[in-house]
Amino acid sequence: MAPDVDLDRVYAARNPSELTAEYDRISEKYDAALIEDHDWRMPEIMAGLAAWLLPRSARILDAACGTGLVSEHLKRFGFNDLHGLDLSPGMIAVAQRKNIFQSLTVAALGDPLPYRSGEFDAFTVAGAFTPQHAPAVSLRELTRITRPGGYAIFSLRDDVAQPDFAAEIAALTASTRWSLLKEGAAFQSLPLAEPQVRNRLYIYQMQGVPGAP
Repeated sequence: MAPDVDLDRVYAARNPSELTAEYDRISEKYDAALIEDHDWRMPEIMAGLAAWLLPRSARILDAACGTGLVSEHLKRFGFNDLHGLDLSPGMIAVAQRKNIFQSLTVAALGDPLPYRSGEFDAFTVAGAFTPQHAPAVSLRELTRITRPGGYAIFSLRDDVAQPDFAAEIAALTASTRWSLLKEGAAFQSLPLAEPQVRNRLYIYQMQGVPGAP
């Protein structure tokens, strides 16, 4: 029997190793739990934003892709040059079976990423910028690998304070690495299971030279 998806266990992870182990444990049941039990609509919304912004030939990194839920919707919108990255080999294995990615990489946000500067037209991060998950410093590498004029589409928790993200976003803006295109309204991202959790979606457009401080 597949293990239950318990978000409290996920958020209780004390380090990347424990977080990876928990996502590996729940990988086979993740899609059904998040969509049916939690009513997680963020992947569809995020893919819709990408479809509004980008030509269908765009090269997109689905960062912290998990089982590939965002890219499933991107594929339905007609995107094909899709690349995924996640810290969990178990989640990557599920994503691989969907046959929607040109490449999949096991790596953690916050570490140096194995991509060239300016390699992508956009990146997405759905749900990973939350406590005990990807750190704010992840944004430095993600902006490095996104071309000038490209887009960052990501969510941030709105119901908990994340001052490190506010500081990192402000630093990237002050350095003219990117500029804010759109900040959405806060919404319930897991209305059936965690109604108190609210997220806000952001779109930034890259400026200047990839890799610039």
